[in-house]
Amino acid sequence: MVAEHMSECVVNRKKIDSLTLTLLTVIAVLAVIGAIFSSESAPFLSAMDEVILTLLTAATNILYIIGGGVIFFGACVVAVRFIQCKLSDSCKPSGATRFLSGYLTLSLEFFIGAEIIKTTTTRTWEEFSVLILIIFSRGLFSLILYLERRWHGAAETE
Repeated sequence: MVAEHMSECVVNRKKIDSLTLTLLTVIAVLAVIGAIFSSESAPFLSAMDEVILTLLTAATNILYIIGGGVIFFGACVVAVRFIQCKLSDSCKPSGATRFLSGYLTLSLEFFIGAEIIKTTTTRTWEEFSVLILIIFSRGLFSLILYLERRWHGAAETE
């Protein structure tokens, strides 16, 4: 009886995926290269640090622009949809708030991504604490928009 139970509890060991193995190898090689460069060439590291800081700042700004573009595009699409819906039948609900909340949620995801990247470039505890509060508040807004979309569902009235 115990042997039967033990045979059922045998852990199925999976073979390591080739992608996982490749990623672990790349990380290990980069760690070794970083350790070698950090001990030998300090000027190279300061230049490399500036390049990385510039790239991360550029990525943050691009994500902010994409998030703002999503809000602008969504507001335009929802405004056109609202006008078309009200011109065809003024009593019919347009669903504008539900669609706009979808665009707002998507843009908040871009903004949160930008803030997460920005946390890697912060130098002081005050900057970090402000970024954590911003990420928390944007996450809370995203949750509220999600719950609003779910609550309104398909039967939205305006």
